[in-house]
Amino acid sequence: MKIVSRLPKLGLSQFFQLPLNIWITRVSPLFILRLYLYSLGCLYFLLQGKDRIKICSSLRHILRYRQTFSHFYRNVLQVFGGICEHYLEKLLMGHRNFADMQDFLGKRLTVQNRHVLDQAAAQGRGGILVTGHFGAVEYLPLALSLSGYKIAMIVKFKTDSLRKQLMKRSAELDIILIDAEQDKVVFKALDAIKNGRLLITECDEFSKWIRHKSEKVSVFGNSVSQDKTLDFFYRRAKVPAMLGLMKRRNGGYVLSVTSLANGGEKVSLAKRAWNCLEEHILAEPYQWYQWKDAAVELAPFIENGRMNENYQPQGVPTGDTVLAGN
Repeated sequence: MKIVSRLPKLGLSQFFQLPLNIWITRVSPLFILRLYLYSLGCLYFLLQGKDRIKICSSLRHILRYRQTFSHFYRNVLQVFGGICEHYLEKLLMGHRNFADMQDFLGKRLTVQNRHVLDQAAAQGRGGILVTGHFGAVEYLPLALSLSGYKIAMIVKFKTDSLRKQLMKRSAELDIILIDAEQDKVVFKALDAIKNGRLLITECDEFSKWIRHKSEKVSVFGNSVSQDKTLDFFYRRAKVPAMLGLMKRRNGGYVLSVTSLANGGEKVSLAKRAWNCLEEHILAEPYQWYQWKDAAVELAPFIENGRMNENYQPQGVPTGDTVLAGN
């Protein structure tokens, strides 16, 4: 009983990265590992009712006007499955044989709109690649490296063992990982861009947003104070920016790239990136796993049952509309 009572006190990431699970990741066949981790995920959410309720409440609040009853509950189940798949991918990237992981991803990867990345790389000035907690994001740095791009990434490590493993592996591929917990993160990030690298950063971690005092952004039809971080990087670096998402597709992965700004436009990159990501989330809600944080961000709206019922997404962008149009 003591063990069971302590499980909910662990964060989900720490729970999946317990030493036993790391050992199982290293020695088990993939299908057994997936079955085991999905079972752990069911146990965790069974015990951690608060997280389960937050995820379901945000899904209900955001999707209730857009989906039939059966489609909605299918997406709920797929969202929980996607969360488990995310931690499976995190464990594989951190602790599986690295050569095997490179071979695994290399055989299953397709890059959509590669020319957007090539245009940015050809300029030699670096770039900003915005992503989110979407799809197989843990594979994004490796996918870009295997495709020949030099990258840097701001990351926050939940465990020390994962930090050591990923730092070692990133060095093998000339990937710069910038630890968000260390000093001079902004200077290191801007220096990486200056040296011609693509800086990977996420735009959907609401709890980490540095809020603008007056500017607002629509988050699933609800007006909230927008983040200033991406706009700061964009104004200082003056380089092309794009959205990059690793979508899971029929046992494979599609790196979907969409241009956001060409470096010279006076736009809010934070707002444009979030709006673009939101379209992808609404199209494939089961690929996103920030639903718990969305429940916290939108708590006042959820509690009051408030939402713009007339809000409709504009459609998922399919090409490099910004560079082409300017």
